[in-house]
Amino acid sequence: MIYADHEGLGIYKEYLRQKQKRRRRKESKQKRGGIPNRVGIEYRPEIADLKTEIGHWESDTVIGANHTGIVVTHVDKASKYLVAGLAENKTMEQINQVTIKLFEDIKPIFRKTMTFDNGREFCGHQKLSESLSLGCYFANPYHSWERGLNEHTNGLIRQFYPKSTNFKIVKEEDFQKVVHLINHRLGNSLDYRTPHEVFFESSEYVALHL
Repeated sequence: MIYADHEGLGIYKEYLRQKQKRRRRKESKQKRGGIPNRVGIEYRPEIADLKTEIGHWESDTVIGANHTGIVVTHVDKASKYLVAGLAENKTMEQINQVTIKLFEDIKPIFRKTMTFDNGREFCGHQKLSESLSLGCYFANPYHSWERGLNEHTNGLIRQFYPKSTNFKIVKEEDFQKVVHLINHRLGNSLDYRTPHEVFFESSEYVALHL
């Protein structure tokens, strides 16, 4: 809406993090929409959009320079809590392996849905659904705002690791320090609490009432 100057919103262009003159779209070399048994975002439970319960995740990847390594990211819509890890490549197998490991410490009650873009690396969504006992959904192609929180969070990661980064030489322990910093940022949308506080306060509440 800002780039299209909808209702005069173009005046805010200078405040955007990347400050480009116009919105850039990269043409994907991968065939989109060919994901087996893909379930569209329109079938996702409506409560996910309300952001009132923990467990609805937006998922994506961050690519290193010249495809040197990759980061897998998952952000909870309600708390903005981030779980992310380094992967060797963008294959379906690697994405699933890293994701399943990341969610080992997330209680099953906080695994409700995951929403992806239409990249072929998410073709293994049925395996994730089975392993993590959650529903997997896909945003409409080129509708990045349907996963806006994840796009924003990936931008925060880019502040630490710009597009020139070779993720293959980044140590996992150093990367997790960045994840920690992001999860401990105060946010006015969370009543000036951190994603970590919101996520784990909810975890403790549920644990006490089970």
